Amino acid sequence: MRSEYISPLLQELVGYYSNRLSYKEVEKLVERISGEKLLSDQKIWQIIVNKAEQVSVEWQQENEEIDKIIKTDVAISSEVDIYDPDSPEILMFDDAIGVKKQKENREKLEKKEIDESENISKASRKFIITDVILLEKPSGGFKYITSPIDAQGKPLIPLEEMVKYQINYYYENHEALLPVVAITDGASNIRKRLSKLGSKGITLILDWYHLCKKIRNLLSMISRNKREKQEHSKNLLLYLWRGENTQAMNYLSTKIETKNQQKLEELKTYFKKHESEIIDYERRQKAGKSIGSGRVEKAVDLVIGHRQKRKGMSWSSLGSKALAILKVVELNGEWQQFWFW
Repeated sequence: MRSEYISPLLQELVGYYSNRLSYKEVEKLVERISGEKLLSDQKIWQIIVNKAEQVSVEWQQENEEIDKIIKTDVAISSEVDIYDPDSPEILMFDDAIGVKKQKENREKLEKKEIDESENISKASRKFIITDVILLEKPSGGFKYITSPIDAQGKPLIPLEEMVKYQINYYYENHEALLPVVAITDGASNIRKRLSKLGSKGITLILDWYHLCKKIRNLLSMISRNKREKQEHSKNLLLYLWRGENTQAMNYLSTKIETKNQQKLEELKTYFKKHESEIIDYERRQKAGKSIGSGRVEKAVDLVIGHRQKRKGMSWSSLGSKALAILKVVELNGEWQQFWFW
């Protein structure tokens, strides 16, 4: 095989397995299948990056076409009856995941050498954050959305713009206001991003699992002993399960003797900040509607976690996000389209 030519089928093979195995393992797999060493791990990395950049450009072009055809954004409702079992909803989930970032001096060498197994000390540990959004489609199922990247691994288009394009594409002919309901963990960057989707914002629900986790974590630092923590946790979660936010705040102010006043104030601030997103979870669950973001927790694991959060691995921004883009293509059922376009 001439060094300057790599067949499309071989590129597709390494693209598929690079999201399942390390680059070294893919190199050995190709050698085992072909009987000769056709590609190095560095060359495989380059194939992945080149393809992700190509996909990113195609995403950008597709979105520009959508923008030309659909002149006005689909209108999103800011008021959705989240407790009515017969009221239609378009669900959206938003989450992010971080992986270890390579040291700066390694980033300069990444085109010469790939070594995913180097450990990074806790003191110098930094993370590369990738956001993934799931948007419910009219035909059922969900569209995976992440940001396209440039040659440095930086976003070509803001993620909220990507979501707008997809909403316009899928729901162009929707005559009424679009009843979008987003279930998230309440991170401020997520709330800020989703607020840009509609002129009056969209309906947000704080995921029940993350709400419980936050309360238990803070109560561990607030409560004087284990028994008090269990009692406080039981009472607070009972109030919040029924959407009784005022009672929960009163409980925090009158029923807790704390060993850490600062953390108690932090929990009060958390309740106030998310007051509009803490709903009557019991009522919504009885209506047969979702109260958790487990679907997107699984999604970020599929897109990033399973491949990139293995022991000892570290990543460049470009390498991490390139693999994420290819995995999103696969999960959206568009693999053949983008590899053999």
